[in-house]
Amino acid sequence: MKVYYISPSTIPSRAANSIHVVNMCEGLSQLGYEVVLFAHTELLAPATRMQELENTYGIAGSEIELAFYSAKHTRGIECVIALYAFIRFISDLIKNTRPNYIISRNLYGAVFFGLLFRKNVIYETHSPEYGLRKKLQQLLLTSKKIRTVVISDALKTIIADFHGISSTHISVFHDAARSGQLNLSLLERKRLCHQFLFGLGNLDNYQTVVGYFGHLYPGRGIEVIEGLAKLHPDVAFIIYGGNESDIEKYRCKNINSNLYFMGFIHPKKVANAMAMVDILLMPYQDSVSIGVKGSDTSKWMSPMKLFEYLSVGSPIISSDISVLREVLIDNENCLLVKPDDVRAWSHALQRIMLSDCLREKLGSNAYNLYKTKYTWKKRAKNMLTLL
Repeated sequence: MKVYYISPSTIPSRAANSIHVVNMCEGLSQLGYEVVLFAHTELLAPATRMQELENTYGIAGSEIELAFYSAKHTRGIECVIALYAFIRFISDLIKNTRPNYIISRNLYGAVFFGLLFRKNVIYETHSPEYGLRKKLQQLLLTSKKIRTVVISDALKTIIADFHGISSTHISVFHDAARSGQLNLSLLERKRLCHQFLFGLGNLDNYQTVVGYFGHLYPGRGIEVIEGLAKLHPDVAFIIYGGNESDIEKYRCKNINSNLYFMGFIHPKKVANAMAMVDILLMPYQDSVSIGVKGSDTSKWMSPMKLFEYLSVGSPIISSDISVLREVLIDNENCLLVKPDDVRAWSHALQRIMLSDCLREKLGSNAYNLYKTKYTWKKRAKNMLTLL
């Protein structure tokens, strides 16, 4: 059984969409499907591409066939990737090896295959579209041949209202984390912590190690973490992620000796780095940027970071934002806090530090939720049941 996965992504890259795409392909592969991934790359040598897939994402390239379009520019690249997939489809059709299913996060790929050729097509979208893309998206949403997938109940409602259509044929599958993550003991976390952070001095001087993973864009709550570092000098705050310019900016203005901007970390190393910390922070604000001017995904986001946090079994403190409550339950698998209230964040932090029972309950419930519902393999399997 063969699946085409048509993406809009450049691989490898630090973009969340590239991580999502590669992990979905791994999930499909774990189900036993032959997966062909269509994407853009700046790497010229095919052998280099497969090696980078493993180096960056921790996924063996041999499990996925990489049908990459290689170019140094990205203008119009989504349409080019879709055309590249169409040419491959014609070739496979002639050889009688055409795909059984097509999943497309690529708008043009979904149009090509969904509207013009076949029924076994899933179109996945993570936002409303505008201009010409809005008209194409509406065609896909109203087609009886295509199944549409979104990442949150909130986005399902927003897209249906935006296009003035029924949401009946839109399915919701939240993001996920890779299979096989470990729920570590406190002692194992401490050992792993020293392994990752040996260059930061004696971590035994700190009562607790608190972590944040993700971009440093506006709305990600870095200012909240800076405020917490001032209030808790006996706690180490570790921040992984960001683009080089943002990392440099925050490092230059950092005045807290217990706040460390560690820089970018490859996706394949993220789980171990998350597992090392005692408490994980997710301080999204009321407006959340994805690095594009004017962007705000706070109303419908399903951040991969959330599910990666769940998968390592550390207690989570998160902003109390409506869309996140589709997964998170206060005092059950996390503590929810008003986004910009640093004192409230401090109180939540103290609650966990002072109660081993609360720490264990939150971490255990988070891990069990991940294990039963939110792996990429389960997500891939559930999506294909639509067809």
